[in-house]
Amino acid sequence: MTVGNHISSFFLKLQVATRAEAIARRGRPASAAAKISQRRQALRQREGPTTMDAYRVAGVIVAAVVASAGIGALVQEVASRRDRRRFPLPGELVAVDGHRLHLMVQGQQTAAPTVVLEAGMASMSSNWAWVRDELARDGRVVSYDRAGLGWSEPGGGSMDAATSAAELHAALEAAGVGPPYVLAGHSYGGLVVRMFTDRHPDEVVGMVLVDASHPDQWTHIRASLNGRTVALGNRVTALLARVGVLRLLHAERPFIAGLPDREYAEMRAYLARPQGWSAGADGLLAWGRQSRDQVNGTRTLGNLPLVVLSVTEQDRYAEVLTRLQADLATLSSNSRHVTVAGATHYTLVSEQGFAAVVSDAIRAVAAAAQSGRPVRQLG
Repeated sequence: MTVGNHISSFFLKLQVATRAEAIARRGRPASAAAKISQRRQALRQREGPTTMDAYRVAGVIVAAVVASAGIGALVQEVASRRDRRRFPLPGELVAVDGHRLHLMVQGQQTAAPTVVLEAGMASMSSNWAWVRDELARDGRVVSYDRAGLGWSEPGGGSMDAATSAAELHAALEAAGVGPPYVLAGHSYGGLVVRMFTDRHPDEVVGMVLVDASHPDQWTHIRASLNGRTVALGNRVTALLARVGVLRLLHAERPFIAGLPDREYAEMRAYLARPQGWSAGADGLLAWGRQSRDQVNGTRTLGNLPLVVLSVTEQDRYAEVLTRLQADLATLSSNSRHVTVAGATHYTLVSEQGFAAVVSDAIRAVAAAAQSGRPVRQLG
């Protein structure tokens, strides 16, 4: 309908209403009023639904959406409480700077270095199940959750790499887990272990970067807007989790396929909640604002034993990510770069066969640290 038709319709309605009111006041016969009422009805039929009708339909739709979200949020809260009862923390909570971090220490302390496992951006300790259980046969291994992830409490500060590294060091000290350490970082965890090593070079004797993030990664992927679009994606995911959508769709499977049954269930329950996704968004924003400069400002690793593990299966930006993985291998003069055929960024740690490659790389780095032999000759 054109603007002119809208105006004409308005005046016609006004004319009909005015005449009806005049007839009612003058006491004219009811038949005249009835004729005017019929004209009104005919007008409505010609025009179809009115603006008021559209508002009513929109109101019903909004009410239905709000009601569905409310029901979803209620179901989510009930399910989350059930999950907390089903999955009590497997390790211990250690006080660090006003909040507590979850640490899980496995295996016996031996002459070998203690292995410390650092998870990805929105991930947590259960994702290391295959690796930590395998390495615990040989010596002491620590998996933990950064602030706001897994069983750890939210922290009050920034989610940047330097802060996370400082909190990890404090947590290890509080738990009585001393150096020397071999650090393994998956995805974003690679930035944290690099910061830890720079701050405590005398305590770290080896490093494994498990398809680890490069500090300049987002600057090479323009669509990410320096990581902000990825952070927004995490915020939306957190919102969907809050109203139960992730739990309903089982959207977690690509991230954790292949984990042992217990840890799969723990990760599924965790990823169905909004907290980890929100913490991941905070970490992504801190990456552009702080972490990138922090990690780029670190020293080279010298001849520290280093293994860089990368994958062949990339969803997108494969060329960029592969090139950046090769750059990570130049951090140390005593390094080895291994590309794991068939693995994805996630299955490299979640599927047992690929996780065994990670475990072997960590063993090789520990052996190089103890023997003084080049890491290229081991593993």
